[in-house]
Amino acid sequence: MDKEFLNAEEAAGLLQINEKKLYKLAHDGEIPATKVTGKWLFPSDELVRFLNLSSLKNLKYRYKLTPSAGKLILMTGSDDPLLQLILGWFNKEYPEMLMFYSNVGSKKGLNILKNGLSHIALSHIYDPSGDSYNIEAVKEIEKKDNNYVVINLFNRELGFIYKDKKADSFNEIADKKLRFINRPPNSGTRILADYILSRENLSSENIIGYEQEVSSHLEIAEHIAEGKADIGIGNAFYVDLFGLHFNRIKTESFDMILDKDFYFSEEYQLFLEFLNKEDIKSAIDSFKGYSSENTGKIKI
Repeated sequence: MDKEFLNAEEAAGLLQINEKKLYKLAHDGEIPATKVTGKWLFPSDELVRFLNLSSLKNLKYRYKLTPSAGKLILMTGSDDPLLQLILGWFNKEYPEMLMFYSNVGSKKGLNILKNGLSHIALSHIYDPSGDSYNIEAVKEIEKKDNNYVVINLFNRELGFIYKDKKADSFNEIADKKLRFINRPPNSGTRILADYILSRENLSSENIIGYEQEVSSHLEIAEHIAEGKADIGIGNAFYVDLFGLHFNRIKTESFDMILDKDFYFSEEYQLFLEFLNKEDIKSAIDSFKGYSSENTGKIKI
């Protein structure tokens, strides 16, 4: 919309309710609103999102996993070293907030979210049919239509990591008999690796070490740097630190998936505001293979 903030009459018209109802919703914290010099103002973009997400009835619902009355965010899902830095920066700036993260892999993170045991799932599950990330995976766990919101945290490059034995494909890895180090089946990285392997008409038996798994990008880099493996798939975060090389496969969307009930919560909106700060986006862009181009943008 053209106007950043709407007055009560305009907001009531947008929501198609009377002003008395609008004031009650604003006073009760059930719609996005702010009070300036005694007058209510309503952010137009947030009201449109409010309508699009069909969350009017559930907005006031305080997420069941929040015993600290709005000061806790639980995240589960994919491993990423920059994510851990971001959470540290956030906790330093907002010490009253508690933010916890568990690395369980993209698929398991989505299942934990589905079961109501986390606020946010972190995922980068590739769908080759649409050359997209996470959209189809989220549809598989939805309890009802449009139950979740998918928001980009950052984009990052994923590629083959190696020390002195380069390869551009699994066929080349097989031909050179290179030792591969892999990620667990629940991880987005493993899902992509399995897809590429199948696309090249190979099986896990053709790749030495394909069943050898580690739980993080750090361990991938460590195994290769220490000579325990020749090559693996990971992001570029640790490449320079360990004196390794990086051969890009794909730029992927590393996303946050959350229930609509949690999207407009004070906790998440504070985190989203933090992510949209220019210094945070600049920090994301400063790391090799990362981009904040779509950070904070809603995908569905």
